[in-house]
Amino acid sequence: MAFLYTINGISGTPRQEITNCLAGYFEKKGRTVSCITDPKGSNYGRLANDIVVNQGIVLSSFTEALLYLTCSKAIFDQVDWNQDFIVVSKGSFLETFGYQNQLSDWDLEDAKKLFFLFSKHIKNTYPFLSIVLTEDYITAEKRAKEKFEYKGNPEKYLIDSNRFLDIRQHVIVKEIGIKVVNIEVKSRNTMKVFQEEIEPIL
Repeated sequence: MAFLYTINGISGTPRQEITNCLAGYFEKKGRTVSCITDPKGSNYGRLANDIVVNQGIVLSSFTEALLYLTCSKAIFDQVDWNQDFIVVSKGSFLETFGYQNQLSDWDLEDAKKLFFLFSKHIKNTYPFLSIVLTEDYITAEKRAKEKFEYKGNPEKYLIDSNRFLDIRQHVIVKEIGIKVVNIEVKSRNTMKVFQEEIEPIL
């Protein structure tokens, strides 16, 4: 059975760098590692992201989450979840397009349905560990450059970061037992952050 680790965080957090560190850590231990990304890495995901974010379409939290999860299917199917793999995902079902909705926004019954659908996608597997990265606004803007989604809006950046952290307290996450940890990067060297704060909890 595959073990899933997810790296989550909004625009400007070093998700790719930490994903690489995590994959490298397990590879050095002789494990087979499969790296996947969020649904924006698929054709349907890019199309859906353009419609939801760039065209300003407003969806209910459940509809957007369901669309995100559906688009993730193409990504999930790249992995044989029955094999003894380490799967490292840059992004996860805990996110949605453009971060407009988060797990904390979902109705409890809707959340249960989405978690059920997610587990069906990946052979009844849940994340073994979900790492939520947070970063200071100035560093995030520099890192993301022209792709930064919060340019000129530090207040919304802070609000959305805090909403991401609310995931840790969600009753469903606690019920299932998913370990969600927050790592505050604070413009530090990402390898040092990984070695000092993430490696000890693996």
